[in-house]
Amino acid sequence: MTVGELKQKADLSYDISVAKNNALERSESRQIIAHNEHLFKADAQTICLVKTLSEHKDIFFVLDTNNNPCEIKDPAEFLNKLIERNQETLNAYSQIHETFKRR
Repeated sequence: MTVGELKQKADLSYDISVAKNNALERSESRQIIAHNEHLFKADAQTICLVKTLSEHKDIFFVLDTNNNPCEIKDPAEFLNKLIERNQETLNAYSQIHETFKRR
């Protein structure tokens, strides 16, 4: 293998790494949703918290991304929004990730 071929492989590897990181950051930023004038991240931690609290209470408070309390009056609707956005963003990231595996 020549130096030129090694450089090409290293450049491709670096480009893929940067593109994957950018895609992941885009995915994470798309997980931010608005609910009752508050911002929440539709990540696994928030989904689990809302699911757990909704099993015990019909109305409860959670902290938004800015650590402000938000009253959740319809946990099922809120949980559905969180799951939809989470899966939407992870599906998009998964498709991008697959294209990198083929390179």
